[in-house]
Amino acid sequence: MINLTLSSSFTRKHPRIFVFQIVFPMFVLCLSYDIIPLRLVMLMVQEKINKELEINIEQARLSDIPGIAALFTESFDESVRHHCGGILPRPQAMQDVFTLVYQAEPQAALVARTLSGKIVGYCFAPTQLTNLWFRAIWSGQLIKWAWRWLTGKYGFGLHPVKVIVMNKIAFLSSAVTPTQKANARILSIAVAAESRGQGVAGRLLGKAIEYFSFRKAKLVRLEVRPNNAVAIALYKKWNFVLTGYTQDSQGKWLIMYKEMERHDV
Repeated sequence: MINLTLSSSFTRKHPRIFVFQIVFPMFVLCLSYDIIPLRLVMLMVQEKINKELEINIEQARLSDIPGIAALFTESFDESVRHHCGGILPRPQAMQDVFTLVYQAEPQAALVARTLSGKIVGYCFAPTQLTNLWFRAIWSGQLIKWAWRWLTGKYGFGLHPVKVIVMNKIAFLSSAVTPTQKANARILSIAVAAESRGQGVAGRLLGKAIEYFSFRKAKLVRLEVRPNNAVAIALYKKWNFVLTGYTQDSQGKWLIMYKEMERHDV
């Protein structure tokens, strides 16, 4: 009896090893013994691999928020723990934040999705960032967050709140300086570990630039850690230029801008 139980995580992380060390020998065995049904199984397996490897960039849906929040927590584990007093918050916390960001400008939310439906990347590229804060205040989101925090639904105490507030003040002070004001932002972008190195981040960024062009944005801003060489190289490829620095409790951020070209706008 041949066991055909396969690990989806293995096929995603090691597709070539899977094909040449598992699929090909089984295919040879199939031919040797003329076991025709196994050939059909091989076709089904290959179709599964293709679905996992093929990735589409599309507008996010509200139902994608839990997956996006989980990917954010996974990708920025160290930063999340720093802000939350060394622990990971409960999923509700990140989901509430990303729900607010999504509802403020749904068209600015992009995801990288495999054919099987798994989210392996996301990008939030808002052009109306001020709407985010107005929505948080006037929609009652701040009150809802405060209640959930007080009742322990977020899983962190008072100190992380202080850290988050102080960091946001630092970011806002640099964002509203007249010489640095931008009307579009790459607010957050991440790609799952198993899908890195496949150009997914570049495709997400390219789609965001297309959206900025559609929205007639003139200047785009983003922040990136100085030690994130891969991301910095990608941003420079898309003509983002280093213009300054900002600081938070975890360290320095590089501030980069892109002037949208005439054919972009």
